[in-house]
Amino acid sequence: MKPSPVIGLATPQDIAGILEVQEANQEESGGALSARFSADWFADAIASEWIIVARDDDRIAGYVAFTPREAQAHIPIIQAMLSSGTNQDAYLHGPICVAQDYRRMGLANGLFAAEREHMNHAAVSTFIREDNAASRAAHVRMGMTQAMSFEHGGVRYVVLEAAS
Repeated sequence: MKPSPVIGLATPQDIAGILEVQEANQEESGGALSARFSADWFADAIASEWIIVARDDDRIAGYVAFTPREAQAHIPIIQAMLSSGTNQDAYLHGPICVAQDYRRMGLANGLFAAEREHMNHAAVSTFIREDNAASRAAHVRMGMTQAMSFEHGGVRYVVLEAAS
């Protein structure tokens, strides 16, 4: 039996694999991501220790991004979420992506647990498309609760939070 992927802080060498997982999770690829981050954004986030990955040898099996609010406050969908009344002290969680062939192995929970540990269990907020039942259920299993909803670009989203 193959060992489980190892979870830890991302390094610059992980960027290509992170981008591969991100692309596979974009809407045009059948996924449900609401944003696309550049290699430069990931490089900066990695330098700031805002990315955790699951590595299976040389392959990235999944990743989670998390940032202070200010790091993404310029993004229109984030502005819409922030104006919905979310916890002003919370950091932002997401995206969290797991490669198709690594799903249902507990990686999302492991990535989120590592993120929470890294962030000293501070309050956290995220948003998910209202019609993405699988992601909503996964986040509830991780310990988040639905707090409110908002609309952006004609799409309904729910905000989930976890307290500190």
